[in-house]
Amino acid sequence: MAQVQLIDIIAPGAFGLNTEKAAQLLPPQWATAALNAVVNRSGRISSRFGWQDQTTNAIASTPDISTLHEYINEAGASVILTAATTKIYKDVDDYTDANNDITSATAPTNPHWQFINFNNKVLGFQRGEVPITWAGSSDFADASYTGTGPDGNCAVAAFGRVWAADADLQTLRYSALLDETDYSTASGGGTLDMSSIWTNDMDRIVAVAALGSNLVVFGENHILLWADKSGSEIGLDPTDLEIIDTIEGTGCIARDSVQVTGEGDLIFLSRHGVQSLGRVILSKSNPTVTLSKNVRSNLLQAITSSRAVDSELDLVRSFTSPEEGLYVINFPSINKQFCFDLQHPFEDEDGAVVFPVTEWLLGGSIKAMLALSTGPVYFGSAGVVGKYAGFDDDGTAYSFEMQTGWLDFGEELNHRLKMLKEIIASVQTGNDTLIWNWEFDFNGTRLTRSVAYSASSKVAEFNVAEFSDTESGSGSIGYNIPAIGAASGETEFSGSTVIQRKLIPAHGEGQFLKLGVTATINGNLVVVQHLSVAPKIGRMVT
Repeated sequence: MAQVQLIDIIAPGAFGLNTEKAAQLLPPQWATAALNAVVNRSGRISSRFGWQDQTTNAIASTPDISTLHEYINEAGASVILTAATTKIYKDVDDYTDANNDITSATAPTNPHWQFINFNNKVLGFQRGEVPITWAGSSDFADASYTGTGPDGNCAVAAFGRVWAADADLQTLRYSALLDETDYSTASGGGTLDMSSIWTNDMDRIVAVAALGSNLVVFGENHILLWADKSGSEIGLDPTDLEIIDTIEGTGCIARDSVQVTGEGDLIFLSRHGVQSLGRVILSKSNPTVTLSKNVRSNLLQAITSSRAVDSELDLVRSFTSPEEGLYVINFPSINKQFCFDLQHPFEDEDGAVVFPVTEWLLGGSIKAMLALSTGPVYFGSAGVVGKYAGFDDDGTAYSFEMQTGWLDFGEELNHRLKMLKEIIASVQTGNDTLIWNWEFDFNGTRLTRSVAYSASSKVAEFNVAEFSDTESGSGSIGYNIPAIGAASGETEFSGSTVIQRKLIPAHGEGQFLKLGVTATINGNLVVVQHLSVAPKIGRMVT
């Protein structure tokens, strides 16, 4: 007689998405759906935070805020600047205060500024616009230069100078030392002509960054690293520059995708996906190595769809947050975000070190993104600025979904029929209703059961010992991988949420099984702590 067997599924979905192999058998830590999800500090898949409006009086007619920038002056005071349509503002609280409108007299035609802080000022660069300067008071003003100054779309402040592209996308100009207004050669300014340096056909400058003592110039299909061969006290002397590395076959396609991570690395969007400069340098023989390999098709489709309405990808934004442990890239024209969890790198079955990736659909027409130096993350929406916090999107509920891949439950059981009787689920949530679902044998028929949860449920229902990663026996499956975290019962409590263990009646039979859950996030988070299934094990399937 067939016996009911308990099979543990440890840290379901904690590896993040693997949509490239969604039609194959996968270990249970992979997810084939992870919508509005993150991997929390305990290594469990969880609903993301929402965002809460920080603006008392919105911009008139509520245009989309496209750019956010944090200006920090020499005294350490922080001011958040915003750009929407043809306007630039300071202070995100009251946009009706005329003193907060600091737009230059030559009003811009677009809000896609790259702002940089330099020498106690903010400098702004944008395709097709006159560069602008703000000294922390009054309004922005058109930049005025000694010598020929830059007029391009990207810049970086580093090594005591401003390094900025020209509109020809081939010339990189650098300023005199500590003087953003002087680009004359007599004062120490100068130019670098990229058209004579690209090694594999022509290219164009998309982004400029600094990493350690190196200047990094991104083309669409090249990455050039410059250094000072003599070792200047300020990190890089332009009179002693040399190229220390040239990478062909990849580059950056969206200026505002470039972010510095705490590991001394740069993350950026290329035509291959999201890449790490450090990984690319280490894998020069294969410069197409990406952090997004397991969601490659989805991410490349996002690029293609975005280009249909934003050909230069000027709308693409990103942020990296050490506090949240995230790199998030936003494709506003299609309202989709990809979230990379920087806290839990792991080596996949191909030997590649990757990060868990999830997909977000932020509510509220989110365009701009900014992680402040003090930690909070801000979003630019329709006429207002919001803070990444809480469990709704500015008062609107959002959907959370997690789906495992197809499971065979290991070599001992993979050829046997499983007649499902129960799903045992431990989740952290409050007063919510979750929809649990399951499918068999790639047949496309999803079975569901709605389960109500109450914040008054007892935390004691969660048995830590029952869910040990080191549990042995024929019913155990999963990985004991420190990067994913031990199943010790450690959680991140918030508000009125508690860990609740439910025995969910289930039915159906098959050789392979997929499990999932959906929830509406409106005031409580949802964390999937642990799953078990209780099937009767039947005959061999041939």
